[in-house]
Amino acid sequence: MNADDLWAGVTAAATAAGWHMRVVDAARLDEVRERVTGALDSSGFTDDEVAHLGEEAAVAWLDRLEDARSVVVGAVARPLTCATLTVGGTEHTVPVPPHYAGYETVPDRLTAAVGAALAPYGRRALRIEPPLKTLAVGVGLARYGRNNIAYVPGLGSYLQLAACLTDVPPPADATWGEAQQLERCERCTACLRACPSGAIRVDRFLLDTVRCLTWVNEGAAPFLDWVDPAWHTCAVGCLRCQQACPENATVDLAVAPAELFDEEESAAILAARTEGEVGEGTAEKLRRSGLDYAPRLMARNIRALVEG
Repeated sequence: MNADDLWAGVTAAATAAGWHMRVVDAARLDEVRERVTGALDSSGFTDDEVAHLGEEAAVAWLDRLEDARSVVVGAVARPLTCATLTVGGTEHTVPVPPHYAGYETVPDRLTAAVGAALAPYGRRALRIEPPLKTLAVGVGLARYGRNNIAYVPGLGSYLQLAACLTDVPPPADATWGEAQQLERCERCTACLRACPSGAIRVDRFLLDTVRCLTWVNEGAAPFLDWVDPAWHTCAVGCLRCQQACPENATVDLAVAPAELFDEEESAAILAARTEGEVGEGTAEKLRRSGLDYAPRLMARNIRALVEG
């Protein structure tokens, strides 16, 4: 079987599993790194931005499959999850943006689907974690929004990206190009107007990263004085720019049923207890809701929401 026929089968298997995918020569990973490091070398970045973006760009570059020939990048729809905590007899429902729930395990599904389709032919797939947005935009799977979030046709921005290496040559029609922004963004400022912290700017393409609320509440540092408590609406991350975006207006965002936590469970969450310190039933609810993302950060963020 030639490579193109093999990829047709892999694509069918991945599509059946809910993935939108593209394939490109594995050598493009070096160009992905160059694009990220080139952006970091550009003027206008603060030391905090360089440290944050550089950390993201450095993930798993050494986890390479021997004889790697191609890289698969995929996008899959993810639901909005919610958790209802009970504190002092009062219920507080907090949303968790798509992709936090299952963040560590969902990418394995892409590798499993691709690997299973390749296995009968003695081929393999290995999960990798390169800068996924840069890769997805380079292969034409996604485009950037003004908010620097990746958008995929049919999914909007309510998705999770993943990638894996294979030892199969890329298909003949594999494409690679420059980063593209959504055409709508040239005339639309909805996300800019919705951003409470001013992280989305008119004068540059990249976010003012250190002012992005997601950067703030995913970080371990205490909230700074300029962060208005009223800005926090999620257990982690922020949905304001995505909810305001017209590109998402026609996307059917799935909303998972809220996970209910009683007083004892809620106290454990606010005390930042880990999965090993709570019962398996509670741990499973944490995983389903996405509250297992980072217990200490979640406790701090939810405390701000509850107290607010």
